[in-house]
Amino acid sequence: MALNIMDSHDYYQMSPRQGPLAEQFTTIINSPPSPVRITQKSAVRIALFLFGDEDSIENRALQVALRKRMRELGIDYRLDVYLDRTESETDFSAYLKIAATPPDYIVMTKLGFVQRRFLERFLRTGKSKVILYDFASPLTHWMNNPPLMYIGFDQKRATTRLASYLDRQLPPETTISALVLPASYLGHSRCDLFLDEMLKYNRQVSRIRVVADDKVQAFKAAKVFLKETPTDFIFSCSQHISEGVVAALEEDSPGLKTQTNAWGLSPNGIADLVNRNVKVSVLFMKDDLSIAVAEAIKLDLEGKNMPALYVGNSTLMPAELDSESLRLMVQQAYQYSVELWQQ
Repeated sequence: MALNIMDSHDYYQMSPRQGPLAEQFTTIINSPPSPVRITQKSAVRIALFLFGDEDSIENRALQVALRKRMRELGIDYRLDVYLDRTESETDFSAYLKIAATPPDYIVMTKLGFVQRRFLERFLRTGKSKVILYDFASPLTHWMNNPPLMYIGFDQKRATTRLASYLDRQLPPETTISALVLPASYLGHSRCDLFLDEMLKYNRQVSRIRVVADDKVQAFKAAKVFLKETPTDFIFSCSQHISEGVVAALEEDSPGLKTQTNAWGLSPNGIADLVNRNVKVSVLFMKDDLSIAVAEAIKLDLEGKNMPALYVGNSTLMPAELDSESLRLMVQQAYQYSVELWQQ
């Protein structure tokens, strides 16, 4: 897939009209909601496709934020949530249900081979409009029949910023290990790039191990790292990997000072930063993505010009900040769903 995607910089260079539209849309996201200006004849049908655990904080927060913004916009809608729980095999029943009764909008929260092939029929026919959630890298072979909008974050920019911060903060003698993902979108835009950045900074990554995007596998791999030889820092390429590493640190080396990084928040909220298991987290303004989904549907209903790509903001959340500052950052990132993260 890495060969078929563009980052936001390349995309805006190829489509110069998209830049100003994206700036206008970002202003909408950061502004108070303005109710829809048309009279709907019927409720719009939205199919939201989730993956993994339906009750995970991430999946619940997405729905909370989306429903709140849709309500504020005064859009009459029906939200049907479909779930693909399987990791190794794909359950096609949800895909078949959507294909049988195409909704007005399909919001897809993951883009693998199966999802790409499934969505292509809708992109060709236009029966349902597609919004890609948490994926901000336009596909080159979809340029002629693009989705309504790509919505996500610039993973390369976030990773480059993280690598630069760690190079400034970690002493020169720091031993670094890495748990990376197999070849994939995130594997390319985060893992490979981080290793390249460490090379650029003349930082040696002494051990690298490929693991699935899974907390249990990351936990086992981190235990092996900690048992073999001490390491000062373990790079985690995803949030699930980070949670597995933190669990291993808490079990194996509470007296040691090994740390990792995170990508967002764990179910423990900011506790992992406060107790310094996590040195720094890349905090994504995640509720903005749900707001963007709602605002994209509103603009489409109103027949207004809109960008095909929205890139949300991200920032670094270092453990050195006091707990009140960390809480304020979380409040900003999860303006609609913060109560879920504070439980």
